[in-house]
Amino acid sequence: MDARIVYPSALEYWLKDEGVPYRFRLPEREEALLGRKGLTTIVNALNFSLPVHIAVPQSICRMSTNNIQYHRLSEKIPEHCFIPIADHVLVSSPAMCFLQAANELSFHELVKLACDLCAIYVLDKHEEFGQRRRDQIVTVKEISDFLSKIKNIRGINKAQAAIRYASDCSNSPVESQLATLAGMPFHYGAYGLLLPEMNREVSLSPAGKDYLGRDTCCCDMVWEKQKVVLEYDSDLAHSTLRQIKKDKNRVAALSVSGYRVISVTSEKIADFRAVESLFMGIREALGMRSYPDRMEKYFEKRWEVVHDLMFKDRPKQPPITRLFQLA
Repeated sequence: MDARIVYPSALEYWLKDEGVPYRFRLPEREEALLGRKGLTTIVNALNFSLPVHIAVPQSICRMSTNNIQYHRLSEKIPEHCFIPIADHVLVSSPAMCFLQAANELSFHELVKLACDLCAIYVLDKHEEFGQRRRDQIVTVKEISDFLSKIKNIRGINKAQAAIRYASDCSNSPVESQLATLAGMPFHYGAYGLLLPEMNREVSLSPAGKDYLGRDTCCCDMVWEKQKVVLEYDSDLAHSTLRQIKKDKNRVAALSVSGYRVISVTSEKIADFRAVESLFMGIREALGMRSYPDRMEKYFEKRWEVVHDLMFKDRPKQPPITRLFQLA
């Protein structure tokens, strides 16, 4: 019997890199049938958080333990939803993880999860900044195409709605947070902007090329039609004098190439008021209407979502005053 690792353990597999090998072999005597001992070997080898969540056919009844949580595997789930990672061991695909997460996460958490699954970074505690770059393991289109073929599985409607507001190629958790708030509409507690393209190359003018010595510049978030660029400068990665000078040259190159550059630092997203001000500035730069009535109507919802996405570790206090007052 194959062991099928499912959400949330499967999600941990895709979002974190703890030096785990992509494939490993179980001892030969345990390959024929994965019993409790074989699963314990998997748990130890892959270094999952406990308990590890395993799906078994509905015809098999197993009692969960402190280390292993068993789930009944729905017959509606296609076989291609699982990817082999070891002998007799499969894990839910990234798209399947997203669908399974729809039953556990709030809507904005689900959109952020899509951004993280479709990202070009992975968490890695061994790296200097706790993450490293990697190729995408899945794209927004691939998740959307996968969901379009799934019928009558719990969470499918929510997942299909959420993937519409996700962006590809985030390069950090903060970028995923900002993309989520930019992409979701007002009634979901966000800012209803146009979806950005993330970490893509933009073409520079000859004058812009003189600043950087190359024809293109990779930008964190781009609205190409409106010629607006958002650059997130983290305190850790942009603290040296050399990097600060490099950042200034990038801004100058983009500016003379016709782009409006919005630079975001930790201070500009340090609290709810700062986040409100940032996104209203982006909306103005994109030439979009402010819709003060909608901003007012969904103020408390937006406060909840922003706090949950960006300030989850802080004590939650009720909003006292609104940043934007209606005339």
